[in-house]
Amino acid sequence: MAGHRLTPNVDARAQARIDAYLDELAHLLHGPRRRRARILAEIREGLDQSIADHTTDGHAEDQAVESAIDHFGTPPAVAAAFTGELITAHARHTIAWYIATGPVVGIWWLLLLQPHPWRAGALGLLAAIPILPLIAVATATAAGTFATTGRLIRWLPEASPGRALAATIAVAALAVVGDVTVITLYTQSATSVRPLGPSRSAEASSASSAA
Repeated sequence: MAGHRLTPNVDARAQARIDAYLDELAHLLHGPRRRRARILAEIREGLDQSIADHTTDGHAEDQAVESAIDHFGTPPAVAAAFTGELITAHARHTIAWYIATGPVVGIWWLLLLQPHPWRAGALGLLAAIPILPLIAVATATAAGTFATTGRLIRWLPEASPGRALAATIAVAALAVVGDVTVITLYTQSATSVRPLGPSRSAEASSASSAA
């Protein structure tokens, strides 16, 4: 944010005061980069307008800058005001990532544990991939959270930041459980069909000769 000149006539000292204010605010905002940039742009535009208004009313430049900053509040207070919005944005961003990548991972799981899923049937798939109900819960949770934190809140109840964050943590935990379960199942299945090594082949040959 430093170096951005808000108004053409603001002197260097006033500009430095504004830059310091916006830099401190930028360090206190946590969340998706684009959302933070949009918030800072809104604050910057508001400061610009407020300084212009105070200057038009006859305030000295330094006084106009300080009055505008006082009007917006301290950086910690402004950052706190946007905490909920940024938590929801972060949750929505993470959920979107899971929704975008989940199907690819799911298909990979499916083909890994059941190479011919179209032949297995529903019960066969459930036997091969017992975490399918878990995937359904994670998918429903992700879809519900995404829907209640975006434009659909015009028709749906909006999820609070805390609820969106809790749902995101739940989806992430379910994804980890799913990954661990699939890796364990695959490892066990690979072990059960492991080809005979030299020593095991010799043992099998001896057993066959003895018979």
